[in-house]
Amino acid sequence: MQVGIFGFESKVDKIVEEVAIAAGQGFASFWVPQIFGVDALTALAVAGREVPEIKLGTSVIPTYPRHPMMLAQQALTVSQVIGGGRLQLGIGLSHQPVVEGMWGMPFEKPVRHMREYLELLGPMLHDQSVSASYETLTARGQLDIP
Repeated sequence: MQVGIFGFESKVDKIVEEVAIAAGQGFASFWVPQIFGVDALTALAVAGREVPEIKLGTSVIPTYPRHPMMLAQQALTVSQVIGGGRLQLGIGLSHQPVVEGMWGMPFEKPVRHMREYLELLGPMLHDQSVSASYETLTARGQLDIP
């Protein structure tokens, strides 16, 4: 069994310190939330360069404010930066009060939104092109990130 740990720091330098401690204590992974602090993927890119011996994950990145092509682009870039297949990408819908109240976006048909999001995100994370226009999302193209 592998055990990971969840961190909740709001400064990148502190996240790097926590990742190093977690790696030193034998944890298999370290997870950073995407809430109202630093950008989780950016923080993991920095931490992954500094601490190469632990898997890193997002817990979780909301799908609503990020188009799946943009999330795929950022995740593939971070994975390339930290290497070794260490990135674990956790995504979720977020919460209606956040999506509507803070971001001003409609929180309509969340199950459909997630299904369509995954149908677009999955192929892009595996170097495949997409061309689809769904009810909640549209994406056409392919990323060029080895």
